[in-house]
Amino acid sequence: MRHNMALIAMATTALIAPNIATADDDWTGVYAGIHFGAADGDLSNGSAKISDHSAVYGLQLGYNHSLASNWIVGGELSYSTAEFSAFGPSKDMGTTRLKLKAGYGVGAAMFYGVLGYASIDLDSESESGATYGLGVGYKATENIILNAELLRDSFDIKSSGADVDVTTLLLGVSYQF
Repeated sequence: MRHNMALIAMATTALIAPNIATADDDWTGVYAGIHFGAADGDLSNGSAKISDHSAVYGLQLGYNHSLASNWIVGGELSYSTAEFSAFGPSKDMGTTRLKLKAGYGVGAAMFYGVLGYASIDLDSESESGATYGLGVGYKATENIILNAELLRDSFDIKSSGADVDVTTLLLGVSYQF
């Protein structure tokens, strides 16, 4: 029995090993994927403040470029949707982000910062703002990237004078072409 288990373990390793990312991975390339997570939204108007939580899901498309000495730069376009109910009747909120990323690769991991443009759509109203945050990516295989991001989006709603701040934790998986 132990002999069979050892053979199965060796065969599995032989099949998987060519696809496991190595320490000198090249992050250069186009990727596309999906993400999900949780968002905390705060709407404030003067002294009044309303908070709400929502699940989030969406898509991302991006490009990374590896530079000398393990530095990595890139850009990403993403769209996420969430549903908030504390801001009145249940409202779908779509968020589009155009993010610039800069980071450092350590083996199969990349640690990065994000800065960019964000746009929200709440029913018939849309506003532009800023997005910033931190993330980590991990190349599970040569083509599969797992990532986690903590983002903060800030918007000023001109029609009401309110401020909307959304903190989002996203987990994602992408395929690098």
